[in-house]
Amino acid sequence: MSGLNVLIVDDEPAIRQVLTAVVRKAGYSSDTAGSAAEAMSKLAKGDFDVVLSDIFMPVMDGIELLKHTRAQNNDVPFIMITGFASVDSAIHAIKAGASDYITKPVHQDEILHRLAQIEALGGLKAENKALRALTRAGDELQFRFASPAMLDVERLVTRVAPTVSTILITGESGTGKGLTARRIHDLSGRASGPFIPVNCSAIPENLLESELFGHTKGAFTSADKARKGLFLQSDRGTIFLDEIGDLPLSMQTKLLHVIEEKAVRPLGSEEVRRVDTRIITATNRDLTQMVADGRFREDLYFRLSVFQIALPALRERRADIVGLVRFVLRRLGEGSGASTLGIDQDAEEILAAYDWPGNVRQLENVLQRAAILADGGRITAADLPPEIAPKPTGNERSSELPMRGGSLREQVRRFELALIQRAIEEAGGDRRAAAMRLGIGLSSLYRKLEEFQPEVTGDASAMRDRTA
Repeated sequence: MSGLNVLIVDDEPAIRQVLTAVVRKAGYSSDTAGSAAEAMSKLAKGDFDVVLSDIFMPVMDGIELLKHTRAQNNDVPFIMITGFASVDSAIHAIKAGASDYITKPVHQDEILHRLAQIEALGGLKAENKALRALTRAGDELQFRFASPAMLDVERLVTRVAPTVSTILITGESGTGKGLTARRIHDLSGRASGPFIPVNCSAIPENLLESELFGHTKGAFTSADKARKGLFLQSDRGTIFLDEIGDLPLSMQTKLLHVIEEKAVRPLGSEEVRRVDTRIITATNRDLTQMVADGRFREDLYFRLSVFQIALPALRERRADIVGLVRFVLRRLGEGSGASTLGIDQDAEEILAAYDWPGNVRQLENVLQRAAILADGGRITAADLPPEIAPKPTGNERSSELPMRGGSLREQVRRFELALIQRAIEEAGGDRRAAAMRLGIGLSSLYRKLEEFQPEVTGDASAMRDRTA
């Protein structure tokens, strides 16, 4: 929390004035009420984090105010104040739902201590509320995988998340390594702690040490104040070191020491500070080859790769593509305020057949672009970029297009066949070259030809044999 907003309720103006000075001196904001009725009005309109209320007030006392507030489903903490050191009134207040109870004359330190306790408790409740919301949202926003490869990844994630193991996530760029790391954190016992992502390739080498481990004031020329490093910021949480393969050898040695000692030493300091953080790393590089080449420390590699998760490329899990398309479109629609974003079946099939060298990140970018171009909130093949769905050059006459009637689905199907046949002809019969020209995999081209077999002269399997 960034500071409490305190409502001070007392029928004595002098008491309200003193308490206001104490609260504001501590950096908290405050408002006052001279009666329970005025307090009820302000509680109904305002957002207060704690109420400091006298118990004994005319017309309606503080305990009745507390009961009324609870009846309105407002669980704001109450600290009750009274000039009568009565055990009975204390018990009465606590039973009514008060968080604490102090007596007059009120000491400044006592008030500040009580408020600090409320603030700390409120921060914990806010974190837990956010975590519960995240868990609920996770059920709705988490994509449900269909491919066996990603179902296996999900199984590994749920198994390793509750442990304290370091984790190495591998895979091509855009496969979702960062999302996987975040998922592991959210399912772990550290979910209420910080999750600090760090792109090791994006930080200049001369700044890496101070960014990761912190520095003291004056540690170097521009260090005009002390800085808490990212490892200390992630204490009791998770630090995610992306692109770990780009970490210089000198920093690899220091990272190894942090893992072994569970402590960091800020730059310019002689003090070693203990740190409790889980380390998850990721890379699109072959670390075993880097170890063999002497570019990555073998002992660090073994420390980081206690548990490995390899994310498959999108082209290796085509069963997920259509679902991902619909998932991303639903999220884009919600983000733009639109009810839904639709997509034509032929456009969906083109996306499912593409090999996606940029993986899920590329798919998301393509759909964002197509959503902007789409008319009426529905994406067609014409809205897809040319590298995904090659467009006719414009030199063909309309009479050359195979539009011989039939449903839109049938006409689109024949048009797709014409494009494939023309690409094969222009490639001199080389189906691999034709597939590359069309931006699809060779297996996808064969699958298309088999689908169109009744309209293709010759047997598709014979064509495959001739070009093998």
